[in-house]
Amino acid sequence: MRKTLTLLLLALSITFTAQGQLLVEPEQQVECSVWFNKGDILNSEGKKISQQGMEIWGDHIFSLMDKGYCNVYSFSRQDTLPIAQFKLASFGNDNHANNASFGTETKKGASFPLLYITNGKVGSDIEWTCFVESITKKGKRFSSEIAQTIVLDGSDWASLGYTPVFGAPSWMVDRERGFLWVFSARKRTVISVTKNAWENQYVATKFRIPLLSEGKVIRLSGADILDQVVFPFDVWATQAGCVHDGKIYYCFGFGKKYELTTSRIRIYDTDRRVISNRYELENEVPEEMEDLVVRNGWMYVNTNSRRVYKVSLPKVASLPVTALDEIRRCPEKAGGTYFIDTFSDPDSTPSPEGYEPFYISGYFRHGARQIDDDKTYKIVYESLKNGHESKNLTEFGEEVWNRLEQFWPNLQNREGDLTMIGYRQVKAIGQRMADNYPQVFNGNPSLKTYSTNVLRVTASMGAFNQGVQSRYPDLQWSLVGYSKSYLPFLNPYTGECPGNLETDQILRDKRGEWYGKYKEYCLSRIDTDAFLSRIFKNPESIKNTYEPLDLEFRFWLLASLTQCLDRQVPFWDLFTPEETLAWYTCEAYKSYMQKGPHPVNHGRGWGLGSRVVRDIINTSDKEISAGLNGVNLRFGHDAVIMSLLTVLQVNDWDTQVNSPEEAAQLWKMWNIPMASNIQLIFYRSGKNPEILVKVMLNEKVCNLPLNTSFGCYYKWSDIYKYYSDRCDYIEKNYLTNYKL
Repeated sequence: MRKTLTLLLLALSITFTAQGQLLVEPEQQVECSVWFNKGDILNSEGKKISQQGMEIWGDHIFSLMDKGYCNVYSFSRQDTLPIAQFKLASFGNDNHANNASFGTETKKGASFPLLYITNGKVGSDIEWTCFVESITKKGKRFSSEIAQTIVLDGSDWASLGYTPVFGAPSWMVDRERGFLWVFSARKRTVISVTKNAWENQYVATKFRIPLLSEGKVIRLSGADILDQVVFPFDVWATQAGCVHDGKIYYCFGFGKKYELTTSRIRIYDTDRRVISNRYELENEVPEEMEDLVVRNGWMYVNTNSRRVYKVSLPKVASLPVTALDEIRRCPEKAGGTYFIDTFSDPDSTPSPEGYEPFYISGYFRHGARQIDDDKTYKIVYESLKNGHESKNLTEFGEEVWNRLEQFWPNLQNREGDLTMIGYRQVKAIGQRMADNYPQVFNGNPSLKTYSTNVLRVTASMGAFNQGVQSRYPDLQWSLVGYSKSYLPFLNPYTGECPGNLETDQILRDKRGEWYGKYKEYCLSRIDTDAFLSRIFKNPESIKNTYEPLDLEFRFWLLASLTQCLDRQVPFWDLFTPEETLAWYTCEAYKSYMQKGPHPVNHGRGWGLGSRVVRDIINTSDKEISAGLNGVNLRFGHDAVIMSLLTVLQVNDWDTQVNSPEEAAQLWKMWNIPMASNIQLIFYRSGKNPEILVKVMLNEKVCNLPLNTSFGCYYKWSDIYKYYSDRCDYIEKNYLTNYKL
C-alpha cells in the first residue's frame, strides 16, 4: 500500500503541534505495507502471547514475546510459521522482552553477536537491568545463555549535570559507531502521568559498550556517560527502536485505540540533537507498534499482532520556497546565528585542469558558544525563581522553572564560553581543510592564524590548528596570534577596536535608528502579554521589574542557544510556532539593519567590513606574489561575516529590500551559523600564470558579482581589482570623516 498524507491528517498534525513548539513537518510521502503475517502463537493455556521486541541478523528474524519467548522466522521467505522457537535465558514474568538489539561482540562458540534485551516492565525488580544474551544455533535448535548483565545507576546523574530518567530504559547498540544508547524519558510517557507535552522530554544517553572480559555484572553510572541528548516530547506511549547512522529510530503508540497515542515513528538525530523526522501512521498501522529494525533502506516494524510492516525511510524533500518554509522543515534554523550546521556536505568540485590548490585565505567565526552577554541567563533565571518563590508561576511556568533550575549548573558563570560542540566543529573544519587541500600544506608552508582577543575565538583558532596538526603532526606554524591590535581587520565593530568612533557605538546600540524600527516591528508581530501569561499567573507584576519585550527576547535567546550546548534541555516549547517564525523575522530584520544595506546604518554599519576585505586581498596578493603556499586565516565573529558578505556581494547578500519580511527571506541567518566561514582557495598552474580562486561560504561554493574564468573559478586579477576599487569606494563614501 502506498501512502500519501491527506489534507485532513496534515490539518490534524498542525492542530496538535500548534499547542506547543514548532516541530519538523511530518513525512508526507510514505510507503507502508504489510510485509508478512506471523501465525498465532499461543501459550500453554491457549492464550495469545503479546508481541514485543524484534531484531534481524542475516536471514533470521528474532521476534520476542512477553516473558522472553522467542520465535525465529526466515527473512527471505517470510513464512507464517517460525523456523524455530526457544526461550531467552532471561525468561520470566518480569521480562516484557520489550526491545532487542544485536551488539558488536560475539561470545566464543556462539552463532550470533550478543543480543541486548530490554525488559521494559515499569516497577519490576529488573527494570534497570539489560540482559546480554549469547545465542547458539545447532541444527534447527536455538538456545540462549546470559553472558552479562548491565545495570543502569542514575543516582548521580543530576549532581553531574545530566537529566535523570524515570525508569524503563530501552537499550540499543549503535553497531556502526560502537556505542550503547539508553533511551527513556524524564517521566512515564502514558497520558495519566504526562498530560501535556511540555511536562516531559525524551532522554538519550550514550555509553561505551562493556566487553565480556570486564565481568559478568556491569554497573553504568553518571561517571560512565559519554554524551546525553534531551529531545522535545511530542508523542506518547513509548515502545522500542534501534540506532542507525547516528540516529535513533523509535516507534510509539497503541494503534488507533486512543487519539493521542496513535501509531507514530520519530527519528532522533544524535549528531544534530534534534527530531529530524516525524511519521504519523494512524491509518497505516492500526495495531500497537512494538519495535522496529532498519535494514536495506527500509524500516521493519513489529506490531502486537500477526503483522510486520515495511515502512520507507525519509525521502529527500523538494526545495523550500521561502525562508519560513525552510524553518518549518528544520525548526532549529529559527535560531539564526545560533544554528548548529553539521557542514556535512562540503564542496567537492575538482581542481581546474592543470591546476592545484596552494594557498587559502579567509575568515572564520568561532564555534558554538554559550550566550555572550552577562544579562540573559541572570534575567531568565531570576524572573522564574522570583515567580516560583512568590507562587506566581503557572503550571507550565513551574515546569520551565524545574527544567532551568536542574540545568542551571550548565549555564552559571559560563557566559561566552566555547562549548565542546564548538571545539569539535572548528577542529573538524581544520581536519577537512587538511584532507581536501593537501597541496596547501606541502613542503615548508607559511601557516598564519589570527584571532580577536576573546577567549572563545582564540580557543576556536587553537581547535582549528589542532585539526590541521592532527593530519600533519610535523607542521610548524609561522604565526599564531591573538591581540587587541588585530581588531581593525578582525573585528572593527567592537568598542575596543583602536580608532573606532563614538558613531560606531551609536549605530550598534539602542541609540541607533535601527532600534525604533526593530521594536515597532516586534510589537506588531509579538504579543508579549500572551507569552508572559503562559508563564506567570500575574504578568502585570512582572512588568514592574522587566520590560516585557526585552524579557521575552531573553527567553528567546535561551531557547535558540540551547542547541549550542554540550548538555541540553529544550526550551523551544516556550514559543508557539507563530511566535517562533515571528521572532526569527524580527532578528533577521535587526541584523539586516545593522550590517546590511539598510539606510539606517548609513553605509558604515556594513562598510567597516571593507577593512577586513582589504586585509584579505592585500595579504593574499603579497604572499602569493612571494611564491608562498599555506594559509592565512582570521578568527572572529558573526557580525563581521555579515558585513563581509555584504561588501563581497556574495549570493546577492547586498540586495536592498523594503520590508522586514523581505529582509528575513534574503538574509537567511542560519547561513551564518556557529563556526561559519568564508574561504578563498587559490589555485596555480605550472603552464598558466593566471591564478584562479574558488570562494566558499561554509565550505560550499558561492557566487560573486564577477564573471568566472570557467565553472566556479574566478581570476585572481579580477577579484583583486574589483574589491580594491570597491574598498576604495566604501572608504571614501562611508568611512572617511564620517559623522551622523
